[in-house]
Amino acid sequence: MHLFSSSEEDTIRLGEKIGHLLKGDEVICLVGGLGAGKTTLVKGIAKGMGIFEGYQVRSPTFTLVNEYPTEKGPLIHADLYRVRELDLSEFLRKGVLLVEWGEGLEICECTIKIEEQEGKRVFDFFRCEGLFKKLLRDKVC
Repeated sequence: MHLFSSSEEDTIRLGEKIGHLLKGDEVICLVGGLGAGKTTLVKGIAKGMGIFEGYQVRSPTFTLVNEYPTEKGPLIHADLYRVRELDLSEFLRKGVLLVEWGEGLEICECTIKIEEQEGKRVFDFFRCEGLFKKLLRDKVC
């Protein structure tokens, strides 16, 4: 199940559509190499969830976890690049939990893998068929 993006703006738009569709308590893991667009997608998701004015999504590579208030509740953005054994259980069901470098985590309800192919970003959706179908219905990318 693939969607494509040819620019940063497209990736943000895709994230925004995802953010609109979220209920507010999902766990989504983002997988992809350095510079794949994981944080850019999170910026779009935050926008779609209605991130409060004055907040700006930043990569949590060094802080490990950033939390942002949104109209749909907290958006919790974690990054496991530097730490593989971070206990995220305290964040479950307290908002949308987005985990960068979350490959193989049991808590992932949905995994989005991002790869670059021929100058485009390819977004593969795993275990999130409902979300993917809604995105297709909206003709996102």
